[in-house]
Amino acid sequence: MESLEVMSNGVESCNGDSVQLSNDVKENDNRDLDLLQDLDSYWEEISDRLTISRMVSDSVIKGIVNAVTNDAAEKIAQKELEVTKLKEMLHVYHVGGDDNEFSPMQRESKGTEDRPIKKGAKGGMRPSFLEAVVQHDGIEKTLGILRGTTEEHFRKLKNEIDGIRGCSSIKRIGSGSQLLGFGDILQDNVSDRWIAVDRLLDSLKGTIEAVFQRVEGMVSSAKASVCEWQQEQDFKAEIEALVMRNCIWSVEEKNLDWFHGDKNLHWLGRMEEISSLREELDSISKSLSISDIGHLSSHGSLEGDEESNNYKKGDRLHRKVSSSLLSSSTVTSTSTPTSTSSSSSSLWEENGKHDESEIMQEHLNATRLRHMSIDELTNYYNNEMIKLKRSHESEVLNLTEQLFSLRREFFRERGSSLPSKKSKEFDLLRRRISEVITKLDEVLVEKAGVATFGIYEESLSSLKDRLELLISENKHLRYLLADKKGEVKCLSLQVSEAARKMSEHSMAEAKLLKTTANLKSAAKDADIEALIVEDTYACMLRGMMDQINCIAEESHMENIYMQEIYKSILKEAAHSAQPASQCEIEDLSMEYTIKQEICVLVFKEVMKDAEKNLNNLNLKYIEENELRVLIEIEKLEKEKQCEVEVANTVRLKQEILSLSEEKEQLAQDATAALENEKERYELAAQELHNLRDETCRQQKLISDSIEESNATKQNLTDALEQIERHKADMCMLDQKLELAMKELSEVNEERRMLLDANQEKQNALSLLEAKEREHKQQLESMAVYIRELLKGVAEFECRVTQDISRKCSRLKSLSSQFRFLKQKANVIVRRGLLYRQRLEKKCSDLEKAEAEVDLLGDEVGTLLSLVEKIYIALDHYSPVLKHYPGITEILKLIRRELTGEIKAA
Repeated sequence: MESLEVMSNGVESCNGDSVQLSNDVKENDNRDLDLLQDLDSYWEEISDRLTISRMVSDSVIKGIVNAVTNDAAEKIAQKELEVTKLKEMLHVYHVGGDDNEFSPMQRESKGTEDRPIKKGAKGGMRPSFLEAVVQHDGIEKTLGILRGTTEEHFRKLKNEIDGIRGCSSIKRIGSGSQLLGFGDILQDNVSDRWIAVDRLLDSLKGTIEAVFQRVEGMVSSAKASVCEWQQEQDFKAEIEALVMRNCIWSVEEKNLDWFHGDKNLHWLGRMEEISSLREELDSISKSLSISDIGHLSSHGSLEGDEESNNYKKGDRLHRKVSSSLLSSSTVTSTSTPTSTSSSSSSLWEENGKHDESEIMQEHLNATRLRHMSIDELTNYYNNEMIKLKRSHESEVLNLTEQLFSLRREFFRERGSSLPSKKSKEFDLLRRRISEVITKLDEVLVEKAGVATFGIYEESLSSLKDRLELLISENKHLRYLLADKKGEVKCLSLQVSEAARKMSEHSMAEAKLLKTTANLKSAAKDADIEALIVEDTYACMLRGMMDQINCIAEESHMENIYMQEIYKSILKEAAHSAQPASQCEIEDLSMEYTIKQEICVLVFKEVMKDAEKNLNNLNLKYIEENELRVLIEIEKLEKEKQCEVEVANTVRLKQEILSLSEEKEQLAQDATAALENEKERYELAAQELHNLRDETCRQQKLISDSIEESNATKQNLTDALEQIERHKADMCMLDQKLELAMKELSEVNEERRMLLDANQEKQNALSLLEAKEREHKQQLESMAVYIRELLKGVAEFECRVTQDISRKCSRLKSLSSQFRFLKQKANVIVRRGLLYRQRLEKKCSDLEKAEAEVDLLGDEVGTLLSLVEKIYIALDHYSPVLKHYPGITEILKLIRRELTGEIKAA
């Protein structure tokens, strides 16, 4: 803040000259009025600018809060919509589960049943993943927009504050404020306030930036977690698909084994019964045709042709069924062809060549069918059945047309002499018998599909072999794991023992070497530390005493200087106060007393600061003395240890001297013994030579052992690294085993569920078998209604199997989707709670910022009121203080003291 420049037009007396008071009073009044007007306008501008800046900051903060709240509300609404959608999906799956149906191709094999479930699961997972990614991208965009808007708002606010600061630094022309020195003090206070406002703005900007960075980090982490979650879900889906396939394969194997073990005999027995019924019907039709030959030879011949054609078709179908049964099982094939051959012997003689060609085609078809897949077989059988039905219908139409034409001709030739009633009855019987035969042929064709199950046996055996191989590999891996665990344990024990031995050896060698060195160095360090501490304390005390002396001298000089100034002021006042009034003298005395009180306060504060510094230094000195005492105690303890070690060394020296004396005595004994035993000198020399060789050999062994110890150290380090690697591998393997155990438990649960479902199917099949027996009895009693009953049984079987398979697949799909939806709902609820907590925290922080801004506004108001009061005081004493030029210097000194106190604080 720049100081206001003041132009004084009064005439002052510097060397005791006279002053004209009347002109000065008028000029002072005019200057005071100008100064008051300028100050009023200045403070009005400052107040307006402050209100504007406060309004702008409030609008910025409110805008940020509203943007954050709107964003959070939108996110919460989106999450609630997702939760409602998921709930609706669950409700739809629970309610509309019974109306969904699968295609017939999906009912034939378990593998095709898994495909729509997987597609549905993936289709249900991918939209949620895409929505989450889009939401995270939208959040990032909104954060960027919010950051840009906040930066713009902060920029505008800073420009406004700079504008207010520039307007407040206008140079004014006056006289009273510059003379008194209060203008600079006010400017310093205002500058401190502006600095505080700038700091608050910077702190608010930093907090908002930190909030944005935190939110961006959370968004990026959430995005990464969503990607990881998607990968985990895909991995889980693949694992579940593999587990379900294995379970379904095992169930298929069990069902097919049971079906081939028990049901083949049942179906073959039924086929034999149906073939026997067909033979009986053939015999009945032949007997009817023979009885009718005597009355109607031509009519019988025609009908015989028709029946023979029908018999041929039936025999063809029957032979196809028998050939398929021969390909599926060899035991039951011997019974069916004999019956068919006995029933079709007459027709074989008439149409031998045509049948031979058909047999050749059938053999070729059988060889070709063995090399076909399951889908190709089904398509082939469907096409063959359609062709046979079409050919049969066309032949039946042709035969009916021929029969009606022949009947017309016959009735034209013979007239009404024929027994019409018998012919009608025979016609009805023949028609019914032909219908029953065609029905039996259709049943045989439909049941021929049973033979295709033999093709699955090879695939089932291969699957069993694969399962056995997997089980054996799993056992082998477990054994390897157990072996590796044992090896790791042995290695860890060996390493621990070797490390213990090495540590013992190294400790024993190092202790004796380090004790003396440590004691010597500790004693030297203690001496040096004590000297350094003494020097530092002496220097610090000297410096503090010098500072205290300097402060006391400065304060004494200031007091002397102030007394001289006051004396000069009083002399000038007494010299110039002869024409003045007594009120001015009172004002001067009041000013003098005020200034004396200010000086006393300043001196007291300086003394208080000096006392505080002395107390702090005293406390530090006491602490350092305590530390010094502790160091001396430690030094004494170390000296005691050194004395103990010295005593030990003396004792060892004495022991060495005693040993040397013993050696001397031994040497004397040895010389006496040598003199007495000169004869054994050669033996002793040889022994010494041998001992030298042994010592050399032992030294070599010692060097080798040292090298081996180094090698063992390296091996131990390598073994430790390998152990760490093995530990890491063991941790990974333990995790994999835990996952495998969890998967096995889940698979066992699913197997149990499938076994329960299979048992229910077996119960249903047992009920169906009972019903089929009842239908068989009804067929024996009522042969007329056999077609309708067989149709009903077939439809009932298909419906039951379809319903069971559909419900099982639906339950599996619903359970998997429900688990996925439940996990997703839990994740969404947790995220919503986190977003709410974060929003509450942001709101509380913003409320605190608003409260701080309000407090700053209140402080600005209090400062304005203080400035007004100071201005009133100056205005009151302005006509008196303008005559005293020394007062300005005193006010400058006071301002310097105040600024020094503010800086020290």
